[in-house]
Order: sequence, then C-alpha cells, then structure tokens
Amino acid sequence: MYAYQEPRVRFRKIREIGQEGKNSSVYIIHDGNLDATLAIKEVEKGSGYFHPSYFEEAQILYKSAHPNVVQVLYACEDDDNVYVAAPYYQNGSLKSYMANRFLTVREIIQFSCQFLNGLHNIHSKGLYHFDIKPDNILLSDRHEALLSDFGQSRRIDENGLAMQPHQYNKIVAPEFFGNNYLDSRSDIYQAGLTIYHMCVGTAEFDSQIAQFETVRDLGHAKRSESFPDFRKFPLHIPGKLKRVIKKSLRANPQNRYQSVLEMVNAIADIDGPILDWQYEIDNGTHKWHQLTDDGYVKRLTVCPERTSLAQKFREGAAERRVTAYCLDNITDERIGDFLNL
Repeated sequence: MYAYQEPRVRFRKIREIGQEGKNSSVYIIHDGNLDATLAIKEVEKGSGYFHPSYFEEAQILYKSAHPNVVQVLYACEDDDNVYVAAPYYQNGSLKSYMANRFLTVREIIQFSCQFLNGLHNIHSKGLYHFDIKPDNILLSDRHEALLSDFGQSRRIDENGLAMQPHQYNKIVAPEFFGNNYLDSRSDIYQAGLTIYHMCVGTAEFDSQIAQFETVRDLGHAKRSESFPDFRKFPLHIPGKLKRVIKKSLRANPQNRYQSVLEMVNAIADIDGPILDWQYEIDNGTHKWHQLTDDGYVKRLTVCPERTSLAQKFREGAAERRVTAYCLDNITDERIGDFLNL
C-alpha cells in the first residue's frame, strides 16, 4: 500500500581506513543523526554493476546476524555510491593486530574458534564466504574475532556449489585453479591458511608467497602441498594444532575437514602448558617468555648459533638459570622439552 521512501542520512567522513578494490573504500565516519562514530563502506556505482547487486553484501550480512559476524547497521545510496554502515571497531583487523608481534597459542585458538563459529553460521544460511584472511577478521571491543567483508560471498546452489569470483590467488583453495565451482571445503582451506598465517606470522607468510613468480607456480605448490611450508611452524605451536592446520590444507578436498563444526571441535580440544608463550624473533635470536599461573617467570633465549639461556624464577625474585637447558648447541627437541615444562 505504501511506496518506498528515501529519507536522508547525514554523515561526515573522518578518515579513510582501507580500500577493498578499485571501486570501494572504507571510512570512519560521524553519523549526524545517531551522533555515533561508525565505519562505512563506500562502493561506486561503476560500470559492470546492475542495480539489484548494489546492496547484496549488506543483505548477506544482515541475514547472517551472529555474535561472530560483523553487524550491518544500515545501507543507503546516493546518485554515485552505495554505503553500508557497521560499528567501528577500534581494535581493527586481525591483520593489524598481528603486525607487531606473534600471537600466543591461546589467542590463536580463541580467535580461530570465534571466526569459525561465524563461518559456520554463514554456511548454515546457504552462503560461502570465499575471502577468509586476517584482513577480513575484525576484533570487537571485547577482543572477539568477527568475520567481515562479504563482497566475494555467493549463494549455494541446489548441488551444494557456488561460483567463486576471481580474486587474489594467494588464499584460494587448490581446486580453484581448475574449477571455480566450489563447495564449503574451499572456505575450510582458507580458514586453515588463515590459522597457519596466525601461527607463523605475517613476515614469514609473505616471504613464502614472494618466492612464487607466477600464479601458476603458486597453484602447483598448493596442489603438491609444498605451500605453505609446514617446517616453518615456531617450536611452541603444539602438534595437535599443526595437525588441524595440515588436515584443513590438504590438496584433495575429500581429505580435509568436511564441515566447519568438525574443525572447530578439533581446535577447541587443544590444551596444555604451552598455550601462553610470548614469542619473538630479534635479529635471528628466538625468544620465549611466559608467566605461569603459579607465579613463575619462564624464559628461553636461543641465539642464531643455537646457544641457549633458560631461566625459571618467581615473579619479582632474582633471575635463576635452568642449567639443563643452557647449552652451547641446543636441539629443537630440547627446546620443546623446556616449552612443555
């Protein structure tokens, strides 16, 4: 009975915080009507678009409401652009959070379970994400991982498949290089690659990508399972987590996890004394540091020449060496023994 109305939205751009392609940008804005600071994605109505697709990403997000999926507040348009507004998360993306330090295993497990729960919700709504990477995982004000950026998402057809759009090939599953009609196991591959990235850090991950001169070379490495390099896991990453990642990155989709819930359950089961090591690399020197629940400080420093200094002492007390692990040529096995003390 009533025609669509076009009420006015007022906002002021504060600064740009990212570009998501040549036709879109993301800004922090102040919404004058709500008196609120928000994030807004601005998409040009360029050639190649047709009108029903303008709001498709906003519709997907709105219909996928979940604690671990970024919330859409509203969507609107003017003559030149489409705008999709969401809360502004001051903690930024997982990529920016990882920029200055390695994550602890506990953080990796928590963030992984959270964004995977969001991904399970997306799949249950009949969608595949197709663009899972640290850039597209935001951290809420409570430091919970939220899946975002559904610009590549596609609806699942009656055969359980969807056509993945062409995109940055470093994250696509191996099967994409021969067939872009993919299923949920493509998202599982991308999730596994994201968790691998969280374990080894951005510098190592980008270094591995840089060694491939062509997309064809990268595709071959994925199909032969020589990328990513599983020898590059830091020594504090537990074997159980490494096995989860390796299974999710198998070249044959039949050998991966067959559902996101199966993957979440495998990760949530990981526990032990190794979860809270703070790890860093300083000019080739590897350093681990941990404060235990019973008030002990544990440290291990391994120089490039493999000389080690191990310490364990009460917080606030004098530093004490653990002589059994202070060696001139420490092995990976001995490092692992100390990290699991």
